[in-house]
Amino acid sequence: MFKCLALLLSLCVGAVGGAVAQDVAYPTKTIRLVVPFPPGGSVDVVARMVSLHLQEKFGQTIVIENRPGAVGTMGTAQVAKAAPDGHTLVMTIGAHTIVPALMAQMPYDASRDLAAVTLIASAPNVLVVRPDFPARTLKEFVQLAKENPGKFSYATAGNGSTTHVMTAMLAHSAGLSLLHVPYQGGAPSLQAILSGQTDLNAAVSTTALPMVKAGKLRALAIVGDKRSSMFPDVPTYAESGFPGIRGDSWIGLFAPAGTPKPILYKINAELQKVLAMPDIRQKLLAQALDPLVVGPDEFDKIVRDELRDFAALAKAVGLKIE
Repeated sequence: MFKCLALLLSLCVGAVGGAVAQDVAYPTKTIRLVVPFPPGGSVDVVARMVSLHLQEKFGQTIVIENRPGAVGTMGTAQVAKAAPDGHTLVMTIGAHTIVPALMAQMPYDASRDLAAVTLIASAPNVLVVRPDFPARTLKEFVQLAKENPGKFSYATAGNGSTTHVMTAMLAHSAGLSLLHVPYQGGAPSLQAILSGQTDLNAAVSTTALPMVKAGKLRALAIVGDKRSSMFPDVPTYAESGFPGIRGDSWIGLFAPAGTPKPILYKINAELQKVLAMPDIRQKLLAQALDPLVVGPDEFDKIVRDELRDFAALAKAVGLKIE
């Protein structure tokens, strides 16, 4: 939904961000980058990849801290309460705008307690099964699930994750009864399906791509208006008869609310330089991630729009986190 907008906006952000970020005394000490998910997942991989180059540009050490739990809200809450000086940041995913619509009590206010810094990358979610699963297409899976209500389970990166919402949307629209098995992150949820503990996984393409290429998983459908260049043989949900299924995961960076805008723009400007490096772009694209950088104000608008849209969606579908 936001990918085209983000790409267009990124064309004009550099000049504005660079102008705002001039002569800012930042950073002045070690930067703490919280990843609110386990090691090995897509966010962790991207955080470690870009931080190596970012700390060279800043001349300060960046320490990665994995703080998994509650679909990223535990680690994010720590950053929301940190000093607003830009030295404590959180890199999280699109579930950031979904969870507030599903969770009765949040440890922070997603619209007030965090300042948007930038989008970093986006990736579509792809529905996968093991190669020995009897259904070879999404239509075959739907038919099989209808004939066996309650028999099949799906693993997700956690309650309220994009993988959860997307599969719940599919189950709702197709009239299926599926068992949801949440995990703390995309990597453990993929291990669950690989080991046979679950039957289905709406995985983020960055973690699913190596498994699909290796023949360890079979992709049934992918989110998007058109097929992905990374999965050219995999039909979209719309092609499979289920238009309207959403699940375009993004990775973004946030700071505590109140962090001065010149600092936000300086971080943004330096990240633009890192993401423009050919080797970084190649590594991201190889993981089915599209590099994206937009300004803090533009990213803030995307976040607020998604918070509104997912609140309406959760009400319509009846989703909530118990």
